[in-house]
Amino acid sequence: MFESAILRRAGLALGLLTGGVYVVVVLLGPNGVTALRKQRQDLQQLETTNANLARERDELQYRVTALEKDSQTQELEARRQLGKAKKGEYIIKVDPPKQ
Repeated sequence: MFESAILRRAGLALGLLTGGVYVVVVLLGPNGVTALRKQRQDLQQLETTNANLARERDELQYRVTALEKDSQTQELEARRQLGKAKKGEYIIKVDPPKQ
């Protein structure tokens, strides 16, 4: 009787120890809490990049539409690319600062 109580307690202790080790490995292992935090950080960064690209896409789409349909916008863009000016206009070029 006494031996079975000891064996039961030893089995329970071994089971609790095994369960505790398993929990620690799951939480701190390669797919644990640290990995989850990294994935959330990566997701937030990708969402920010996606939002910036969507905004840039919308701006470019607006510009394409303006260039397709507005002759004044077409003229301004052509003159800008060719470096031409109308009579009485001056072209001022500003180079970006050298780093």
